[in-house]
Amino acid sequence: MITVVIDEHEVLWEKYYLNFRDVASPLRKPALFEWLYNNYKYLYLSCVDPSMVSRLADLKTSLCLVDAAVDDSCDYADLIEKNGGDKFSYEMLSILYNTDKIASGVYTSLNPNLGNNRYVKTTFCIISDLIRTHIMSLPRYCDFRGEFFLAMRNVAKSMEFSYLLNKNKIIYPFSYVVQNRAASTMVEIHSILDLMSSENFDASELGKAIVLFKTADIVAMLSNTISTWKREIIERDYSCPVISLALEKKLIKFSDFEKISAENIEEKLLPASEMMAGELNKAILSMKEFAENYEIKSFDTSKFVNNYLNLNWQVDVMN
Repeated sequence: MITVVIDEHEVLWEKYYLNFRDVASPLRKPALFEWLYNNYKYLYLSCVDPSMVSRLADLKTSLCLVDAAVDDSCDYADLIEKNGGDKFSYEMLSILYNTDKIASGVYTSLNPNLGNNRYVKTTFCIISDLIRTHIMSLPRYCDFRGEFFLAMRNVAKSMEFSYLLNKNKIIYPFSYVVQNRAASTMVEIHSILDLMSSENFDASELGKAIVLFKTADIVAMLSNTISTWKREIIERDYSCPVISLALEKKLIKFSDFEKISAENIEEKLLPASEMMAGELNKAILSMKEFAENYEIKSFDTSKFVNNYLNLNWQVDVMN
């Protein structure tokens, strides 16, 4: 395992990115992670110790880098083909499914033949150092590690769903796609990191908090979709909610991606993209209602909700 050492003027995610950029999709620009880092300085639970905010922003951005690496290995067709197809995707998924074993230092690759794949090796080194050196040192890591590992497995499940949908070209109902893709935005995971850094959080409220985090994941995923769906045309990611909705409504067919230009596909998808605003509003209402009906005293739920409602996704950075 490669341990990343940083000084007071450096941030962890930038060090990880220097390794990641050599194997990453060209669409994963450093500006994206810089934007995320700056946003995470404000996206945190009110119960977090103020001295931990910058460190948490760095850890969250670093996790997003791992998230992007695994996500691309499941829905970016050219990258998957370049790195070995099905075996490559499942090796990357294995990393997320086994973060508890990585933390314990007992993780063993499911496919030794991919052990020298630079993309796999780089991702594993990043997440191993991130968890074992940094996340495990958070003050209340032991209190919430079970929820953290479950949330990481849920992210892996979300990405495996995406991979199978893309591989087998399955048309699912839109609501089912949203349900299965939401965890990929990692709001729940990042919020659990906040709990690990919150001395005053009452663990008896954990159940209500987790459900609130999950509703926020849906809001974040739909908000992100509105900004990034045009990029997903290039990646041929049929699990993108805009594309999956268009397939369900028969605005477009799978075969169109092989014979129609990206510009013309974009035009065909416009009606589905416009429907996203309505779906996002429904998700926002659901999150607000939950926060109002299930009182959580350990942190300011209205501030948490507003943080995600006021987040402005930068299209030029995300695409």
